[in-house]
Amino acid sequence: MDRRNALKSLLTFLPLGTAFAGLTAMGIRFITPVKREFERKIFTVGLDELPINASRRFKDLRGKDLMVVRTGEREVKALSTVCTHLGCTVFWQEDKKEFYCPCHHGRFDKDGKVVAGPPPKPLDSYKVEIEGDNVYVYFKDIKEV
Repeated sequence: MDRRNALKSLLTFLPLGTAFAGLTAMGIRFITPVKREFERKIFTVGLDELPINASRRFKDLRGKDLMVVRTGEREVKALSTVCTHLGCTVFWQEDKKEFYCPCHHGRFDKDGKVVAGPPPKPLDSYKVEIEGDNVYVYFKDIKEV
């Protein structure tokens, strides 16, 4: 085969190879959809239903437990109830104004930061917004696009 025929063959099959690669990529993307994370704003409780230093338990969109705690006149925190040490359930202690894990005596302040005990990191927190007298918590959710 001379150079001219080799070049013709290459120029003939190059577009076909490119088209095949494109179709293959489109097929893979169709089979495995893209997942995007977005936030949902969910009503949890009214301020009149939650006295200062009181707490209320909820579940997020994935079924994980969380606690909404009113720490001031217009200050509300939303934190996970799962201890970062070994996954035990933490409780809000109104009198001490802190979260307590009974498994290994871990303690967290009102912001979820470790105060004492073996937990290696703070409690997971959720973004909170107060509109009027309604408390909304932002949950991260995954949507396939």
